[in-house]
Amino acid sequence: MARLVISLLLCAAAAVHGGNHEKYEGHQLYRVAGSSEEIATLEASLDILSATPAARTLSGRLEALVRLSPEEKQSWLAYFDSKNMPYTKVADNLAEIIRDEGAKNVAAKSAAKRSGRSISWDAYYSHDEINDYLDELGQQYPNLVTVINAGLSYEGRQIKYVRISTTRFEILRKPVIVIDAAVHAREWVTPPVALYIINQLVVDVVNQRLTDEIDWVIIPLANPDGYEYSIHEDRMWRKTRSRSHAGSDSCPGVDGNRNFDHEWGTRPDSAVPCSLIYEGPSAFSEPEIRVIRDAVNRDLDRTKLYISLHSYGNMFLYAWGSNGTLPSNGLVLHLAGVMMAQAIDNLALDKADRYIVGNAANVLYFSSGTSRDWTRAVGIPYTYTLELPGYEYGFLVPPEYTRQIVTETWAGIETGATYILNTM
Repeated sequence: MARLVISLLLCAAAAVHGGNHEKYEGHQLYRVAGSSEEIATLEASLDILSATPAARTLSGRLEALVRLSPEEKQSWLAYFDSKNMPYTKVADNLAEIIRDEGAKNVAAKSAAKRSGRSISWDAYYSHDEINDYLDELGQQYPNLVTVINAGLSYEGRQIKYVRISTTRFEILRKPVIVIDAAVHAREWVTPPVALYIINQLVVDVVNQRLTDEIDWVIIPLANPDGYEYSIHEDRMWRKTRSRSHAGSDSCPGVDGNRNFDHEWGTRPDSAVPCSLIYEGPSAFSEPEIRVIRDAVNRDLDRTKLYISLHSYGNMFLYAWGSNGTLPSNGLVLHLAGVMMAQAIDNLALDKADRYIVGNAANVLYFSSGTSRDWTRAVGIPYTYTLELPGYEYGFLVPPEYTRQIVTETWAGIETGATYILNTM
């Protein structure tokens, strides 16, 4: 009886923390195969949770994991049949998956709290909890960590990030590395990775050279409005929560990773406000994305590496995603990505996919207005979208996997930072 009561309490708490999962009762997940053009076309109309590169699939075609509601399932399955796009059902009820994730996270946070820790690597935390932790680090390590109150989100939440430097960013020969996370709200596993990188540089310093010889800018939660909305209202929410564009009353929000000023406005499928990949009314229309822009521009001349943490798919993707061609330094860009990927793979779980490194358009499909392409265009030599592991859970990764993911990803970041130092 006691076990039943505890289970019910956890489920009730999960309902609060995990949002209104009831809206996803009966929603099913399907894996659909097609060409990159066919999958890109789907992205404008369907919720594509991930894309699997053709190199990983038995069909030899790109595969997308899509969510279909009970109301739209039959029409879309008929569409796939008409286009000769094979599909397989992989989950019967998305709501059950969300409930399970929420219950586990409540239990994990309770365990961390009992142990006296403000942040654990086995749980997901709210915007306020993450900001409070950054402030704690700024107070405890004032000579190393500067907390920047960078600006307010559309709904008025404070966006904070840290600048980590033993020399207060005053030694101009030191390279700078910039990392951001949670541009896409539902990708909960990305903030813990950013926070763990901060931890390894500031608290449990494992490689003093990386702290002494590199200045770091880390933005752990770039899209707080969308993130909080995904916690309390809609676990699958991806975009910001702005209402500054035509049609925003029925379709609020912008895809932050289509809002950067590189080839912005060149893809019709990103111009539709109700699309999950809506690029916004103008480049840098979103205050959250302007925070990233300004943080990058502040030290642009000496920034050597930029990584945007996303979930999921085990990939290092580089420019140009807008047209499939390579930057002038494409060879070394690929080489550095492979080195980081191998460092992660060396620590990965047996069931994890090995990392794929490549041009974003060739590995997946064309995309415009991304941070990866914009940062490369403004002069940062090494820029990547890093898609973290999802295993069989996608971006609904149970919190017990976060410690594994943050640990292995740090190995890749450490390798990339060392590469930057060794090639200067």
